[in-house]
Amino acid sequence: MVIVGGGISGLSSLITLNNKGLKVLLLEKSAFLGGRAFSFEDQNTGEIVDNGQHVIVGACKEFVNLIKDIDSENKIIKVNNFQVPVIYEGETSYLGSKYFKSIFGLFISLARYKHLNLIEKYYLLIALIKIKFTDIDNSNFKEKNFGVWLNNNKQNSKSIKCFWELIIKPALNDNLEIVETNVALSVIKRSFFGKEQLYLGLPKTNLSSLWAPIEKIIEKGSSRIFKKTNVESLISSKEKLVGIKLSNGDIIRAKNFIISTSQSAAIKLLSDSNININSTPLETSPIIGIHFWFKKSVIKERYIASADSKIQWVFNVSKNHNKKDNHIVISQSAAWEWIDKDKSYIKKLFLDELISLFPHIKVSDLEKYCVVKQPNATFRCIDNSSNKRNIDTPFNNLFFAGDWTNTSWPSTMESAVISGRKVAKLITD
Repeated sequence: MVIVGGGISGLSSLITLNNKGLKVLLLEKSAFLGGRAFSFEDQNTGEIVDNGQHVIVGACKEFVNLIKDIDSENKIIKVNNFQVPVIYEGETSYLGSKYFKSIFGLFISLARYKHLNLIEKYYLLIALIKIKFTDIDNSNFKEKNFGVWLNNNKQNSKSIKCFWELIIKPALNDNLEIVETNVALSVIKRSFFGKEQLYLGLPKTNLSSLWAPIEKIIEKGSSRIFKKTNVESLISSKEKLVGIKLSNGDIIRAKNFIISTSQSAAIKLLSDSNININSTPLETSPIIGIHFWFKKSVIKERYIASADSKIQWVFNVSKNHNKKDNHIVISQSAAWEWIDKDKSYIKKLFLDELISLFPHIKVSDLEKYCVVKQPNATFRCIDNSSNKRNIDTPFNNLFFAGDWTNTSWPSTMESAVISGRKVAKLITD
């Protein structure tokens, strides 16, 4: 068995197949495992930073199972009932209760939520109850775009800013007006109304450390991981894949193959191998992360959301990673407005925004910074995206894994794990 790509979906397949006793070879072109969930040393600051800020919710049970399998569950912080501090017009109020569990705690926090008036809270609760009792997977919504659904359910601009946008924009990495209604509602239902415990999960270490135990696990058996290994093309014979050719000219043969790259990389590999396919690529959207190190603490909380500034979410990296410095990261989803801007421009813009939110911070308190850009961070859930989440080939021993495959989840770590386990099950069955 050969797996091309060492992202989360590839690692999910690797662990599942290895646990079944199969001999697996995983090939990763970079020096890191984890795909888009990895860490690297920033050359300007000398600091280890994550490629992006990743969070999970209690509904991400397959991701939790994976990190249990690799003994990394102790590297995740679970904040029960979310407890999200939200800043609006200079005042902070919380979504999620510290003292009351489950959805009851969310409703209690909404009753106390300072950013919405009584009428806005009423219509918000009605909308949430409607979602709870809707069979989203089997519903054909007349409102194809979520913005229309929100309007039809009497959600005004303040309700959208102070609730819906705080959740849906980072979850789907897109603008609420155009995302697919069924996908947005599914995010809300899974996050708040699932059977699993309600919590927000954060890594308590850098992302690459999550995957470090995998190589030790694999070394104990017959499977292997080769990093810095680039696959040039696929080799086929009589409507079956028989091998792959590496960029150094080596050929590796196997019985089954999993391509666990991004969709665009998978399509390119098939094209470079002269394999004709009929596949429409998914559109993608960008994320940027602005890392700041200060002389003094910016926030005491693990994270905080802003509802009325350019800043979306701020994460307290030092507290979450138990470090002694004052490192925060501002995570900006749907970042088309900034992705092509110069990093010094981005730094000044968001430093000014941060100071306006937290006036005790001064420009002179900044020690260093770095900006991490992901131009194609996630696929977009727009325009019937589910119809584009597959690649058909004539080979019955070629499988595709990735968050972009049809898992019913949006572009998340959970989707990646589900896809990896799914193809592993197809092979072992």
